[in-house]
Amino acid sequence: MDEELVRWYRGRMVTGPFPAFDGAEAAALERETGRPLPEPYLAFLQASGGSGLDYTVHLPECEPEPLHGFDALHTLGRDAAGRYGPGTLLGEYRDNTRPEFRSLLPIARSGGGDTLFLDLAPATHGRLCAFVFGVPWPGRLRDGVFTEVAPDFDAYLDALVLDPDTAELSWTDAADCDPADPWRRAVETRLDREAPHWRTEPWAVGQQD
Repeated sequence: MDEELVRWYRGRMVTGPFPAFDGAEAAALERETGRPLPEPYLAFLQASGGSGLDYTVHLPECEPEPLHGFDALHTLGRDAAGRYGPGTLLGEYRDNTRPEFRSLLPIARSGGGDTLFLDLAPATHGRLCAFVFGVPWPGRLRDGVFTEVAPDFDAYLDALVLDPDTAELSWTDAADCDPADPWRRAVETRLDREAPHWRTEPWAVGQQD
């Protein structure tokens, strides 16, 4: 398999595909927003980029559901069709039409549409915020919440956790692959690093070669 599946950045596993960093695209994004990209996030785009970051982060203001993940990363540059479409940084910024959000660059999204933003305003430049939708069901976050997530992108990465459900799902996805399969080996490496006792979990016992 020639396609690069994963990269590691600040101890976190980022999944591909990995579009090559394009300085002209970064400059175009900065022209559109009118502000420079914060250094920690720019360094991530230069060194890794990628399309997936399958972790969760603790958001106290989202109780009773404090753990949330923004696993789908928006990518720099155009999409496969040659457009700044959904899932591209510039396309998501252009689609972010609410006036109060114009200083915020959407950089990732959850499967349910919750959005992770990079704050570009001068006074709070570089911090990460999120909007999480509410769900009117018992035991769930009832009302939508806009909350600060981390002071910068590096701090966000450092705060990410591999929660037990995500660990189990990642192994379930890889367990039936051949032991030499690159994806299975990448998942095993991740679990060994971030969930050292995973091999003794009921969902893993008996599915290892």
